[in-house]
Amino acid sequence: MLLIRDITRSDYSTVEELLHANDLGSGRPYERDGLDVVVAELHGSVIGVAEFKLRCNFGHDEGREAHPGEQTFILTLAVKDTARRSGVGRALLVEIARRSQETGSSFLALVPQEGENATRRQAFFRACGLTLYGPDTPGAAWGCPLSKLLNADATSLGT
Repeated sequence: MLLIRDITRSDYSTVEELLHANDLGSGRPYERDGLDVVVAELHGSVIGVAEFKLRCNFGHDEGREAHPGEQTFILTLAVKDTARRSGVGRALLVEIARRSQETGSSFLALVPQEGENATRRQAFFRACGLTLYGPDTPGAAWGCPLSKLLNADATSLGT
C-alpha cells in the first residue's frame, strides 16, 4: 500500500538520487533548506518526493493580480520512472492539498519544469485539475483551488 509521509534524514540519499534521475538535482548532497517535504513509499522504498511551501504569496506581492495571494506552492514533484502512471504523483498532490487546507490556504500553485517532457508534465498537472493562470509564457504558474483537488480525489475513491 502506498504511504505518503514526511521525509526523514534516512531518505535523503534516495531522494537525492530520485531528483537527479528527474533532472532536478543540484549535484550537492540533499538538504531540505527549510521546505516542507513529503515522500511516497511503497513496500519500504521511496518512489516519489514533493518539496513545497505550505504558506507562500508567490506572484501576488509582485503585482500579478492573477495570483491569488496566500497559497501553497510546490517547488518539486518527482516520481520514480517505474512508478509513473500509477497514482503516485496525484497522491503526493492530494496530501499537499490536505495539509494546505489544514493551514487555512485555499489554493495550490506550481511552475512546471521546462525542457524535455514539459508537455507530458503539463498534461499530468492538467489531468489533476491544475490550469495555467496568467500569460502562457516560459515559467508561467499553474494552480487550482484546493477543493478541486480534494473533491476529485474523493470522487476517484468513491467517497
